Amino acid sequence: MYNFSHRSTVDRSMAHLPEDREAGTESTASPGPRATTRIVQVLRILADHPQGATLTELADLSATPKTSLLALLRALTHAHYLTHNGGKYALGVEAFKLGAAIVAQRRFPEIARPVMERLALEAGETILIGQLASDRPSMVYVMSAESRNAIRFIAGIGERRELFSSSGGRVLLAAMSEAQQTEYFRTAELRAHTPATRTQKRELKALLKEVAETGVAATVEQSSADVVGFAAPIRDESGTVIAALVMGTPVSRGVPGMERFKTLIARGAAEVSALLGYAGPTTLTFSKQSG
Repeated sequence: MYNFSHRSTVDRSMAHLPEDREAGTESTASPGPRATTRIVQVLRILADHPQGATLTELADLSATPKTSLLALLRALTHAHYLTHNGGKYALGVEAFKLGAAIVAQRRFPEIARPVMERLALEAGETILIGQLASDRPSMVYVMSAESRNAIRFIAGIGERRELFSSSGGRVLLAAMSEAQQTEYFRTAELRAHTPATRTQKRELKALLKEVAETGVAATVEQSSADVVGFAAPIRDESGTVIAALVMGTPVSRGVPGMERFKTLIARGAAEVSALLGYAGPTTLTFSKQSG
């Protein structure tokens, strides 16, 4: 359950290259060790320019002399990390293979840990990740980064929260289809956990609409007394909401710091989503919704 602790401890076929149009040398010698940074820089630039870039453009963007850059580009093209057509360089098949291999090494939720730990320090509050449980419609915590404050929110890994009353649960519920939400409200037991818990379906549906529009949920003493919760959606590359990033605070800090905490949790969730490959829009304009 939600509780507060007074502990102060934290507990890449060889192919013949086309003639370069902007220079005359034909060397395909591999670049030396000092070119390593430039290789990464070129790949990064071309990742941001899918239409490709000329030698002149790459030299300008990387602040590198053409004579130094050309040998590197030819070596990368020779190894199929780049293509060279119509005077423009673009990412090649080996670059995409490398990118796919890197993505395959990512593991969720572990990839989110550095973001969570930094956010916990910046906010001074506990940060968690919640996902839909597999056996019934509820949220389960799968990772946490605790606040270092003596009085702080604590929830154990594996603990569950109801979707209708928790900030993270509302984020997950708001991401469901209309049919899924209808089924949820048809079968869920909307039981009050505190005197402040909202249990009216019409009111909850209005709150979920607001969560979907703003991209953040805030609750005050909805699941547990003296607890304020903030949550925002974590999205994968396709934009699908796969989890909620949650912040738990005591009322004494959560209510006065509400707008700041909303902004922090939304930005944190956007950062984790970006690590997972999501490049879509995020919302950082909030209403006064809470509860």
